[in-house]
Amino acid sequence: MNLRYVFKELTHQKRRTIISILGLSIGIALFVILNALSLAYHEAARAPLKEVGADITVQRPGNVPQELVGAVFPCSAVTIGEEEIEDIKAIPGIRGMGKAVLLWIFDPNRAWIVLGIEQNNPVGPSILKNFITEGRYLETGKPEVLVEAAYARQFGIRLGDHVNVAGRSYPVVGLIDASHASKIAVANLYLPLAEAQAIAAASKNLQSVSPFAGEDVNLLFIRADQDRITTVAAAIKGILGEKATIATPESFLKLLGSLFALSDKFTLAASIIAMIIAILVAFKTMAGNVAERAREIGVMKAVGWTHRNVTMQLLAESVIQGFAAGVLGLLIAQAAAFALGFMTVNIPIPWEMSPTPHFLPGGGDPLFKTLRLPVHIPWSLAAFALLLSVIIGGLTGALLGRHISKIKPSEVLRHE
Repeated sequence: MNLRYVFKELTHQKRRTIISILGLSIGIALFVILNALSLAYHEAARAPLKEVGADITVQRPGNVPQELVGAVFPCSAVTIGEEEIEDIKAIPGIRGMGKAVLLWIFDPNRAWIVLGIEQNNPVGPSILKNFITEGRYLETGKPEVLVEAAYARQFGIRLGDHVNVAGRSYPVVGLIDASHASKIAVANLYLPLAEAQAIAAASKNLQSVSPFAGEDVNLLFIRADQDRITTVAAAIKGILGEKATIATPESFLKLLGSLFALSDKFTLAASIIAMIIAILVAFKTMAGNVAERAREIGVMKAVGWTHRNVTMQLLAESVIQGFAAGVLGLLIAQAAAFALGFMTVNIPIPWEMSPTPHFLPGGGDPLFKTLRLPVHIPWSLAAFALLLSVIIGGLTGALLGRHISKIKPSEVLRHE
């Protein structure tokens, strides 16, 4: 194999070389950007859960009392018992768990949405500590409250005030801008988990519909091994029953709808079609190039080049073209990914995951998590695409070289 001759031939046949590289590079670019988009939508679907440090959220639907007085559970989140929680913890693949209690509280003069949280558990709504606008975060062991900033402005609640919740008085130690936080389980007031559990346990109205003990909860946030999320979710349903509401990244991906969510099957099919078209274009272009060189190859064989010499020479030319096409395709894909990164996607948050009574302001409004589409090309995808391009070029060159190197010099030169 003569490398000098390889590069000389590629530069001599500029037009065909460029067409061959462009054809294959477009196929590689389509392959990369389709897979990058699929990864981006999967990553976007994880965003609402990722913001609360979880991969799965768990709720159990139930009933609400006919009379909305005092503390009650939303119909989308009733009791998850302590024994059930222990059974869930034992499921293989679970790496962490956070707990919360979500309450609707109807006092004589005001209705509250209250969320009891574990202040220092990284799995769950403790992410709220990053969104304090005034005051401080909840301290362990203290009966105090955080108030959502917009709600505080609406009702004139200030830092240092005391609010009465279900007959209990709590000092306001901080204001939270929850508009920048996760849209999952949003509330007007945030209490320590133990306080919310005590309120729930003391509510006769709540107990009449959903019996609740002191260590029970009604929301679970679970961090799981990425390759076991589906099996963990199925195991949780086995414990809590088929009516349990289990939110996973896949369930959010389905909420995006068919126009947005690129399914794995569609991505695979589209990628295969793109590569087949690219291979056909590359093959046709290279075949035309090789056919034009029949006389040249006949001369090469007449002066002593062997079948293997000719095949290796054509193979080297094709591999170099494949490599160049792969690099160009990645550059095109990177430019497309940069442009697509300015797109925004609205991920619907089901009402069940952030329930607000419909008769309160905003109770019927849909919630969305809005974010830029996180399109990027992983190194593994880029490396695979480049390798794929080289392999396509190599196979094309090998097949064509194997065919044309069998020609006899006498058959070619007799017509000259």
